[in-house]
Amino acid sequence: MMKELTFETLVESIRQVHEQLSAQAGRAVNISLTLRNWVIGLYIVEFMLRGADRANYGEKLLSELAKQLTKLKISNCNRRQLYRYLRFYRLYPQIVGTLSPQLRPFLPAGIPGKTEKVPTASAQLASSPGKLLNSLRW
Repeated sequence: MMKELTFETLVESIRQVHEQLSAQAGRAVNISLTLRNWVIGLYIVEFMLRGADRANYGEKLLSELAKQLTKLKISNCNRRQLYRYLRFYRLYPQIVGTLSPQLRPFLPAGIPGKTEKVPTASAQLASSPGKLLNSLRW
């Protein structure tokens, strides 16, 4: 049996869809920011390991990087945050398994998962990389 269409049911229906879709949008933003920060950590690790001019930066790498990113108005990329992104990547390397095909081209060459789906450490974890990503909050 269908509810009678009244002004009150109209308002309530709109409220419900607003709440549902606003929550969904919030989750999508959180996942995007979490992935962005993970990929930033990946880039930093790769530069530290293979960067052509990494020796020029040494201990100043995160400070210099933060300075340049701040000039470009890239948010939340101060030295402390960059260090957190670096640790985040190292702590959760299995997140690579959650990257969409649209994000894979942004991975540095030689990274497992750049062109194909890779096995992850999820078998050793209580949850899959996707569940892990959905449970993390940045």
